[in-house]
Amino acid sequence: MPSFWRLRLLSACAALALICCGATQAQDTNAAAPAAGADSNAAAAPSTPPQPTGYVIPPPPDPAAAPAEPAAAPAEQATDVAAPPAPVISAVNPEVDPLRPFGYVIGDIVTQRVVLEYDGKPLELAKLPPLERTGNWFERRDARIERDAAGRRWLVMDYQIINVPEELRAIELPALDIETTVSGRRLQTTPMPLTVAPLTPNVVLARAGLEEMRPDDPAPHIDTAPYERGLHAALYAGALLVALWAALALLRQFNARRRLPFSRAQRDIARLDAGSIEVWRRLHRALDDTAGQVVRDHNLPLLLARAPWLKPLEADLRRFFEASQTRFFADRAVDGVEPRTLCAQAAKLERSALA
Repeated sequence: MPSFWRLRLLSACAALALICCGATQAQDTNAAAPAAGADSNAAAAPSTPPQPTGYVIPPPPDPAAAPAEPAAAPAEQATDVAAPPAPVISAVNPEVDPLRPFGYVIGDIVTQRVVLEYDGKPLELAKLPPLERTGNWFERRDARIERDAAGRRWLVMDYQIINVPEELRAIELPALDIETTVSGRRLQTTPMPLTVAPLTPNVVLARAGLEEMRPDDPAPHIDTAPYERGLHAALYAGALLVALWAALALLRQFNARRRLPFSRAQRDIARLDAGSIEVWRRLHRALDDTAGQVVRDHNLPLLLARAPWLKPLEADLRRFFEASQTRFFADRAVDGVEPRTLCAQAAKLERSALA
């Protein structure tokens, strides 16, 4: 029994000794770690030279080290400069002409007018609104700038209604947000309400004559008999006018052959023998009748002045007068001059000019 208690006492003492030894060893380890760090720092740090005592003359500035300070300035300045502020956008709410807010159906044109002024000064747009579809109901068909009687400038836009609801409903003309030529200033408008309705309702009253829409009536028959009679009358009148014109032309030619000198001479020469001297005399008489006096070679310019339409035959007439001297005074034939042909040419020119 005493041995048992002795063993228990020895065991307790041994446990207490082990606990005390472990705590002491941990404390010694913690104390040794800072000491070792201090020793290593002390070994790494260079030995500090002894400081002088009394008045110390400062050393002259080192030129090589002087630019080192300004070199760091840009870095500090870069850290101090803040980002530029975002541009401030100011909205301009202009005057807008009021619209008729009701009574629109599909296909109608809605015209919106926006005045281009700000603080009494003209407002210039960077560009006009694009011509495009705007939403479910409208399509912008035109955008232009106009001036009124007072000289004010207006932005005028035409919108066409391209869809309508199944029943009367209020829709909104889209708002505008347009860039101006002044930086940070935009022209903005608010949506404008208006009402649209379908052309015909989907449901109608089930009464006689009020059922669903009927098909279109056939096109009415047009009686073409009056138009055909008018066309025939116009054709007959035209044919009659053409016939009268032809008759007048023939009558003028007939009268010309009876009253014009060369035309009468041509008719008379046709009855004579081609080699007869009377052919030469008849052509001389036609020349005298045309000039109003006796014509010979020396006064041929007088004939051409009275009858300028004979100038294309001037050379032929001179040869005729020379050949006539030989024919009448030498009594012999002349080759190269044919009075019949010359008279026919003169008669043709005469009728063209006088008939």
